[in-house]
Amino acid sequence: MEIKSTVIFEKNYEALSGPHRFIINEGGSRSSKTYSLCQLMVIYCLQNSGKVVSIIRKTFPALRATVLRDFIEILKEMGIYSLDSHNKSEHIYTFSNGSIVEFFSVDDEQKIRGRKRDIAWCNEANELYFDDFTQLNMRTEFKLIFDYNPSDSSSWLYELPKEESILIKSTYRDNPFLPNSIRAQIEDLKRTDEALYQIYALGEKAISKSNIYSNWTFLSHRPARFVNYVYGLDFGYNHPTALMRVYWCDNDIYIEPVIYESYLTTTMLIDKLQAMGIEQTVTIMADYSRPEIIQEMNIAGFDVQNANKVVKKGIDNVKTFGVFCQDHKDLKREYENYKWKKIGDFITDEPVKLFDDAMDAVRYATTHIRQEYYTDDSYYAF
Repeated sequence: MEIKSTVIFEKNYEALSGPHRFIINEGGSRSSKTYSLCQLMVIYCLQNSGKVVSIIRKTFPALRATVLRDFIEILKEMGIYSLDSHNKSEHIYTFSNGSIVEFFSVDDEQKIRGRKRDIAWCNEANELYFDDFTQLNMRTEFKLIFDYNPSDSSSWLYELPKEESILIKSTYRDNPFLPNSIRAQIEDLKRTDEALYQIYALGEKAISKSNIYSNWTFLSHRPARFVNYVYGLDFGYNHPTALMRVYWCDNDIYIEPVIYESYLTTTMLIDKLQAMGIEQTVTIMADYSRPEIIQEMNIAGFDVQNANKVVKKGIDNVKTFGVFCQDHKDLKREYENYKWKKIGDFITDEPVKLFDDAMDAVRYATTHIRQEYYTDDSYYAF
C-alpha cells in the first residue's frame, strides 16, 4: 500500500525498529511532524496485530482538532476507514487485526494511569508535566514518541537520557507538500518576530525577552488598506473595560481602541455601544468568564461570542502578524509594560497580570481572525 510521505516519516519509521526507547521529534511549524507520525501509527498497526497505541495531548479538544482529524483523514485516503471500527464515544479505532489506537488527554486519570500499551505518542509533549511522562513511561512496553516546537527554554524533554533517545529535527523545508502561501507566511515570521521565526520556522530554541511584544508600529491614522474588522472585548470594572477594533489585511493587523474605561456597569456598556453606533452585525469576541454580561449584550442585539482564551498560543498568534496601531496613550502604555513573569532570572511563559486589558482584547480578536479568515490553518500547527 503506497502512501505519500516525507523524509520525516522515513526517519521515524526507521527509528521505530531501532534500539532507542524515546523517539523525539523537535521542529518548526508545518514540518509534517504530526501528519507523518499519524501515518506511522497507522502503518505500525497494520503491520502488527494485537497492538495498543495511545495518542495523548494535554487537552482533548486540541487533540481532536489536530491529530484525531489527521488520523481519520489518512485512513480514508488509504481506503481503509470503517465506521464500525471507530468507537467515537471512547475515541478508539480498532483495526481488523485487533490492533487499536486510543486518543485521550492527560487529565483523564483513568487512562493515563490505566492499562499498559505498546506505544505512547505525546503530541505537543512540552505541554505535559514530568509526572505525566513518568506515568506513561511506566505503562508503555515498547516506544515513547514525542513531538513539539522548541518554544520553552527548559523542559523535562531536554533531560531524557541521550543513550535511550533519538532526536529527529525538522523544519517546514522538509515538507514538500506545503503550499507556497503557508511557506511564505512562515518565512514572514522573520519580519514580525525573530524569536518566533527561530522556533516555528527554524525549529530552534529561542529565549524570550521580558517584554512580550516588540516591533509594533503606532500611527496617527489608519491606512486605507485596512477595511475588514472584528472586535475584542475584555470586561473590567475597577480595571478598564477594553473594546478593541482589530482590522486585518494580508498578514498585518491594525488595532484601534474603541473603549478603555473603568467603572462601567453592563447597562452603561450597552448604552455606550449603542450610542457609538457599534454594529450589531460585526462579531465581538469577549471574555467568557462573564457569561451574564455576554447574555445581556446578545439580548441587546450584539453578536458577542466566547473568545479563545488560551494565553501563550494566543500571544504567539498575535506575533505572527505585523502589528500597526492607533497612537493611543493607554494602548501604548500597555504595549510597553506587558511583560513575561520572572522567577529570579528565569523568564516564564506567563504574562504579568498588569497592563493587560487591551492586550487581552487584542488577543481575543486576533485569534478569531486567524481561525476564521486564514483558512490555511497554519496557526494550529504552531
